[in-house]
Amino acid sequence: MSALRINSIDSSAMVFRRRFALAAALVISVAACGKKNDQTVPIETAKVERRDITVNAEATGTVEPIDIVEVKSKASGQVTSMPVDVGSMVTAGQLLVQIDTRDVKNNYDQTVAALRAAQAKLDVSAAQKKRADELFAQEVITAQEHETAVLDYANSQASVVKARTDADLARQRLEDATVRAPIAGTIIEKPISRGMVITSATSGPSGGTTILRMADLSRVRMRTLVNETDIGNVHPGQPATVVVDAFPNQRFRGTVEKVEPQAVVQQSVTMFPVLISLDNSNRELMPGMNGQVTMLVEQRDGVLAVPADAIRTMREVPTVARALGLDPDAVQTEVRNQIAAARGGATGARRTDSAAGEVANGSAQNGAMPGTNGQGASPSGRTGRRSRDGTTGGNGVPAAPRQGDAGVQLPLGGGGAAGGAAGRNASVVFVKNGDSFAPRAIRAGVTDFDYTEVVDGLKEGDEVALLGSAVLQQQRADQNSRIRSMQSGPLTGGTGTPGGGGAGRRP
Repeated sequence: MSALRINSIDSSAMVFRRRFALAAALVISVAACGKKNDQTVPIETAKVERRDITVNAEATGTVEPIDIVEVKSKASGQVTSMPVDVGSMVTAGQLLVQIDTRDVKNNYDQTVAALRAAQAKLDVSAAQKKRADELFAQEVITAQEHETAVLDYANSQASVVKARTDADLARQRLEDATVRAPIAGTIIEKPISRGMVITSATSGPSGGTTILRMADLSRVRMRTLVNETDIGNVHPGQPATVVVDAFPNQRFRGTVEKVEPQAVVQQSVTMFPVLISLDNSNRELMPGMNGQVTMLVEQRDGVLAVPADAIRTMREVPTVARALGLDPDAVQTEVRNQIAAARGGATGARRTDSAAGEVANGSAQNGAMPGTNGQGASPSGRTGRRSRDGTTGGNGVPAAPRQGDAGVQLPLGGGGAAGGAAGRNASVVFVKNGDSFAPRAIRAGVTDFDYTEVVDGLKEGDEVALLGSAVLQQQRADQNSRIRSMQSGPLTGGTGTPGGGGAGRRP
């Protein structure tokens, strides 16, 4: 009995030692992680400079001919000659296909002979009518004989007309056996070959055999699908630039020809077809080539601009303030005062303070903009749009707020509900002031997601902080703080001290 009690005590002590070692290791790991994340991140800065900002709408598409001509024959028969092939450039009237002409040639010869006979018959009838007229005037022949001569002359005239039309139709059928190019262009498809028997396009019940497909490739167009969020900024006559995969270093200039009204839904994404006309006089673009279309939406030349990484929203002010070593409450108050001063009026200031306070309370809970997995998102709740360098508004670096897809920032001013929304979506930068940074509420204009136009609030030469790395570092630090606070309770209350929880209790 005594040996059993000793073994139980030794087992409890061993469990206690294991739990204590595990808890100590976890505390050391969390402390090391917190120490690593608490390291200061150097804050990069950039000067406010004048730049050209271009806002574009981009999409992918395929090159296609503007007009495709299907060449068919009015004659039926066997193809005896076909001197062109796919890719051949032909001129208008050039021989494309020759069909066996033996049947139509014989028919034409018969109609020509019939025409000659009818003409000879008409000449004889005319002479007989002339003599009958003279004899009838001299009362040598009766009226019935005279009428017979007149009727024969009329029938001869009708026979000539019929023979002439028959000969003309036979000549057309003979000419139809020789198929010539209706326009100047390039052969893009040849579904038949020499020796095949084709049917007429006019008399065949199936519409005839397609001999060739050709198109004028001196002018082509790019068919592309534009997202519905961008289609409002696309209109006919708008300049566009096309880069195809075959010539990645060459830009082709074009013009938006048409925006088709019927939407196309692909994988639950609504898009609209847009046609861009391109000059292809050098024949480098060929049907089926894939490429990217860039349509100019807005152009601003020589405007004050800052990097998009320097602009933050009211939701991010507490996080940015902690990253810069500033008091979040004081920074929020300063920004609200600047917004109120920009709007003017005590009522507007109170509304802005209220709206900004709501945002501050919501932001203080997590220290970051709401988004996917705690990451940043744009004020509308959608993940920021991918920019040229591959960055997005998510991943803890929210994109600057924008209106629509033209990149227009929301203003500071306004009253009532609009003023409250403007205050919540105000743009904020941090201007370098000696060794520290001061918040500055600005009014932003268009953005190309690399640089953003500054309409008001900054002057040329001001130095602003680039906050991407600092915000990410601060968000990691906040997350580690929350983890330490969550871990501290279970570690102190569940270590298995002797005599507690049964780990060291004697039976």
